[in-house]
Amino acid sequence: MDIFEKSQSLNVIDLLKRVKLYPFFRKIEDTQGATVVSDNKKLVMMGSNNYLGLTHDPRVIEASVAATKKWGTGCTGSRFLNGNLKLHEELEETLADFLGYESALVFATGFMANQGAITGLCGPSDYIYSDKENHACIVEGCKLSKSKFIVYKHLDYDALEERISKAPSDASKLIITDGVFSMTGRIADYKRIHEIAEKHGAMTYVDDAHGLGVIGEGGRGTVSHFGLKSDILMGTFSKSLASQGGFICASHEVNRWLKHKARTFMFSAGLSPASSAAALKALEILRDEPARVTEQQANAAYLKMKFQEAGLDTMGTETSVIPVFIGDDQTALNVCKQLFDKGVFTTPVMYPAVPRGNAVIRCSVMTTHTKKDLDRAAEAFADLSTMIQAANKNTATDAMFDVMTMSPEKAMSYIKQKIKESQT
Repeated sequence: MDIFEKSQSLNVIDLLKRVKLYPFFRKIEDTQGATVVSDNKKLVMMGSNNYLGLTHDPRVIEASVAATKKWGTGCTGSRFLNGNLKLHEELEETLADFLGYESALVFATGFMANQGAITGLCGPSDYIYSDKENHACIVEGCKLSKSKFIVYKHLDYDALEERISKAPSDASKLIITDGVFSMTGRIADYKRIHEIAEKHGAMTYVDDAHGLGVIGEGGRGTVSHFGLKSDILMGTFSKSLASQGGFICASHEVNRWLKHKARTFMFSAGLSPASSAAALKALEILRDEPARVTEQQANAAYLKMKFQEAGLDTMGTETSVIPVFIGDDQTALNVCKQLFDKGVFTTPVMYPAVPRGNAVIRCSVMTTHTKKDLDRAAEAFADLSTMIQAANKNTATDAMFDVMTMSPEKAMSYIKQKIKESQT
């Protein structure tokens, strides 16, 4: 078999594009954060993780431009060798101080931060306990570490304790969890996790990509929300901090180890000056203007209320990630298209990002959304509530992803039928 033969099944994408149901890689022609232009149409952006609305803040832009003029456009090498800037270390010091840790270490992406930290710290003799709905980069890191990788049912801490109690008492154990789960907006019960870790001699690791700037004292995230600390705190700059990159907060000893053992840190170019400066300025704004967090929380509460008034299932969200449960993938595609036509930019989330038959439209709320923006989004969803509720009651067990394993002819027939079903 030709190694590339499997790629032919993706011809189905051409069909979805022809009927304007392909919702990915849509070209954004202009953006002001809370609104975007796509296909020459101005839309309310409801799919962005720009929680604090800082990507277009003049202070953040100015800091990024100034850093480019001073340091150039790139680091031209890994931080381990020739790319370690004073700017990187200033960002790390500010992060550690704001979040209450001894040390921080900045990576080029959030994915690389998780993968590098997990593989750098864990090995074949170690036990890792991971929530079933943890982000893909956590799963990849755990698998690559070759550790004893044990998954527990989502938010089921009795299951976590039952599994961890079976490990040898003297084994090295790490409990790792998302702080805010990116598909549902639910918050991990870190208080319970902390208690289990203390009882069984485990360390804790929290990925707070969607918690930083959203919950906790002044936006300090999940562990702050519970008034506790984790042994390792991971975060990203690509959401609340209006940039790109990721970081690990831990003890001096742990981060010193990672500087010399995390391959994604050692063998990748350092975070660009522009991104570093933008993240630093956004962090300073978050520190100095905590009202942005409460404003964003108020906006999220308002949209959630509006969705629930329309009879939509928001899946128990507690944060600014507000999913609308759909069910089958085909209806999710159809809803997304109709929302676009009504002036609202959203994206569907389907298997394998969620279980089969559990497709959602995930909305994210920003500080800079106006009530008019949120009302427009809520009204558009409400107009489609009958279709959405019908899909909730008739969830499918198959998934669009499965089409990739079909022959091109069978895939085309399958998609045509599913599109017809979702539109009736």
